[in-house]
Amino acid sequence: MLQRRYTLPLIALVTLLHLGFGMQAEADYGVESKCPLTDPLQASVDDRPVGTWRAVIKEKTYFLHVGTGNIVGQSNWMELVLVNPGDKPTFYLHHKIGFPSTIGETSFFNVANPSVLISQLRGSSAKELVASVERYDVLKYELNGDILDVWPADQKVIRAAIEAGEVKGNDATIDDTPENLARFVTSTPKLFTNKVRYTRVK
Repeated sequence: MLQRRYTLPLIALVTLLHLGFGMQAEADYGVESKCPLTDPLQASVDDRPVGTWRAVIKEKTYFLHVGTGNIVGQSNWMELVLVNPGDKPTFYLHHKIGFPSTIGETSFFNVANPSVLISQLRGSSAKELVASVERYDVLKYELNGDILDVWPADQKVIRAAIEAGEVKGNDATIDDTPENLARFVTSTPKLFTNKVRYTRVK
């Protein structure tokens, strides 16, 4: 039986930010891209955020469970679960998979949006996981002791950059090389301006 240590759902976490503030959900509020920042077949686990995290947004409590343990298959991808434990219709659970990338000294998470349910991917190889992904949502994150900060992306900044030809894409979806995606996310100051702060649950 697989050991289930849940991992930080950076993407669901962005969905949480915007749904929590009553805004219309579009994409997953990361930098939506056809490709990830780094090679998903060479992914490695970031053990630092593994555990349970808590955030309170507009008087609602959310728990972010970050885990590893070869949950989705023979790969070093991570599994992400975000939960609002309130009563229905408040209660919901987001389940995501993905992997971290480090560009310079900055950490990002590539949240995969597969064409099938996560449950259908259990036991999959890394190549099978990659083949199932329709797009990625890239979020920035930073750990400082028992504090986890996650930054969603400003969709207006993405659209403006695509319209200006600074990065290739359509509407708010980037369709460029990993190198140009990395340049964009690390050299666009206004891209990550808002953050969600989580504290580790003891």
